[in-house]
Amino acid sequence: MAHPPFACAPFFRPYRRATPAFQLGLQAIRPSEWLLLDRDYEVLMRDKRAQFASAPDRFYKTLAGSLPAQRELHAMVVSHLVTEHAAVFSLNHGTLTCGTDRCSWNLTDASVEPLWQLSDFVQEDFMLLEDVDSRLTITAASNAYSSSGRLVKSVGRDVHWAHEPVPTLTSRLGSRIDRILASVHDDAPCARYNWQLTPLRSVFFPSDPHAANQSALNAVSTQLREDPSLVPSLLYLRVERQTLRRLPETRAIAFSIHTYSDPLSSLIPDAVSRTALRELLASYPQERLEYNEMDGIHGPVIAWLDSLAD
Repeated sequence: MAHPPFACAPFFRPYRRATPAFQLGLQAIRPSEWLLLDRDYEVLMRDKRAQFASAPDRFYKTLAGSLPAQRELHAMVVSHLVTEHAAVFSLNHGTLTCGTDRCSWNLTDASVEPLWQLSDFVQEDFMLLEDVDSRLTITAASNAYSSSGRLVKSVGRDVHWAHEPVPTLTSRLGSRIDRILASVHDDAPCARYNWQLTPLRSVFFPSDPHAANQSALNAVSTQLREDPSLVPSLLYLRVERQTLRRLPETRAIAFSIHTYSDPLSSLIPDAVSRTALRELLASYPQERLEYNEMDGIHGPVIAWLDSLAD
C-alpha cells in the first residue's frame, strides 16, 4: 500500500529525547521564545474563542485573589507580543490589534478579567500558581486545549492534586517538582513537553477527553492490527509545549501550554524520530501505555515503523 503524502515535519519532536520513565525534561529557553504563533493562528483562535463562548465555566476559572497576578501576566504577554511578534501585533493608545485576523482589544476595559482577555489573543492556555497560606496553589486557569481535563478543576488546589492521574508521578517526582517550581526565576523561563499518539486530529479535545480518545482508539484499533499500513493515515502526534515563568512583582508562576497536532505520516522522512519513537513504544511499561491510552495501538505502530526500516 502506498504511503499517504506526508506533512511538514512537526515543529517540536520531544519523543527524540524522551525516556520510558516519566521525566520532567525541563530546558531553558530565551525570553523571546516564551509565546509562539502558528501559521494557522487565525483558524485556531477562531476555534478557541468558540470553545470559551460555548461553555466558559468548563474552560475558565479564577480565584478573586489572583487578579494582581493576572494583571501582571497580561501586561507581560502584551509586551512580549508587540516586541517579539511586532509583524502581527501592534499597540496604539491602549488598543491591541492583531494584523492576522484584524481583531482588536481594549486593554483598559476593567470589566474583563485580564486572563480572560489575553486568552482571546494568545494560543497558549495559562495557569497561575501562587503562594496561598504557605501552599503553592493554582489560583487561575484558562484551558481550551489540554487533554488532561483537570486544570480548571484544579483551581484552588495544589499541583500534586492536578498530577494525581499520572501513575506514581507525585510519589516519585513530587518533591523535585516542588523544588523546581520554587526555583523558577524571573529572567529564566523554561520549557518541557508532553506527547501522545491519538486518532483525534483536532488540538481541541472534547469535554471528556479520555473517554473520547478511548472511544476513537477502540474504533481504529482493530483496523490497525489487521493492517498496520493504515497507521500513518489514522493516527496523529499530539504535543504539548509547556513553559514556566516567574512574574517578578507578584512572584506568581505562569504556566503555559501550547498544543500541536501532526499526522503520524509526517515522520516518514524523519528516520531519527521514527527510530526514537519505536524504541520508546517498545520499552514503555504497560502502566505508561495505559495512561497514555496507547496500549491498544503500540503494536501496530511498531509494526509500521519496522516496515519503514526494512
